[in-house]
Amino acid sequence: MKDLSVKFWAKRGHFVINAARIGLTVNHGNFATEKEAEAEAELLKAKFLAGAIVQPSVVTKCRDASNNFLACQMRRVEDDEISLAHYKDLKRGMDFVLAIVIDGRAFAKHALDKLVVKANKDELAAAFKREIKAKSNSKSTAEKRIKVLKAFFNFCQGKGWVDLNPLDKVSFGLSTEIADRAPKIQPESVQKLVAKGLVGESLISRAMVLTALSTGVRQGELRALPWSCINFEESTLRVQQAVKTETSKIGDPKTKRGFRTIPVPSKTMQSLRELKMQSRFSGDNDLVFATGAGLPKQKKTLRELIERASNRAGIARMVWGDMRHFFASVQLSALGEDWAEVAALMGHSNPSFTYRQYGHFSKNEAKQEKARTAAAKAIYG
Repeated sequence: MKDLSVKFWAKRGHFVINAARIGLTVNHGNFATEKEAEAEAELLKAKFLAGAIVQPSVVTKCRDASNNFLACQMRRVEDDEISLAHYKDLKRGMDFVLAIVIDGRAFAKHALDKLVVKANKDELAAAFKREIKAKSNSKSTAEKRIKVLKAFFNFCQGKGWVDLNPLDKVSFGLSTEIADRAPKIQPESVQKLVAKGLVGESLISRAMVLTALSTGVRQGELRALPWSCINFEESTLRVQQAVKTETSKIGDPKTKRGFRTIPVPSKTMQSLRELKMQSRFSGDNDLVFATGAGLPKQKKTLRELIERASNRAGIARMVWGDMRHFFASVQLSALGEDWAEVAALMGHSNPSFTYRQYGHFSKNEAKQEKARTAAAKAIYG
């Protein structure tokens, strides 16, 4: 049996043990030092092997295993490890896969330990892949459902309920979600959006769209942006907080690398200067894009804004996230395959994720234009 891992839980300020494989929690204990946690981890492992700790519960039906899996995910929500929105995505995914029919019966009704065995591995993987592909509206949705099922089987394997994950090597390949957006995020479409789509909109609405296009910040980061993070002298924007999904609360960005500084085109900075001069909320701690009450804008407001602008511009309807993908595409065009730099601008946790998501945008052009120039040219023409 492998050793139980130890980590520092920054949110709580102490060390904990991942004791899931012996039937306890993933954040077990409260230890002041790493050495104390490691000593307790060794003791727990010894007790488990000696039978002094209760063995993991045994489930029979796949639905029971799913209930356990989702209960574990809800505890992670309560511990602020994942968002409620992520939990809901997991639950939707599990509801879908539980209804998949395997050998004439819904997956939910099968005996887990009888179905998930080495002899069935290939047939089981093929059945899941076939059903998910056939009943998913997009490749992106299918890939998400595969990931949920993988996470479920990993959970079951960790509990000792199954000996393998039949979907361990299964994938539909690179998601085409970004590629499907390509026509909408071409410079020609974006220039129409800016020149025609924003006509008649308020200054704050125009500035929101221009800032999103110019910086690639996430929607939650834009809604939580304070004036103190706009540096007019250096023409930069600093991301240091975000509105949390499914709430109006402001917290840290999505990832550790979400804390970042982004160069901003001069025309976008001019719009922000005008907005600050006109806004009732212009103090350092005030939100740049505040409501009339000084609070973060609602997601619905942003969605309706980009829909109106798209219709007015006569282009395919964009969603707010398209502007982030547009930013990534123009930076890759300017910076070539400097994945680390683009990852830093996007706030991605690592460059490999950036490559997987946006690799098809890279044109290997000479790295002559800087990030600010690339965004300005693509937006304003």
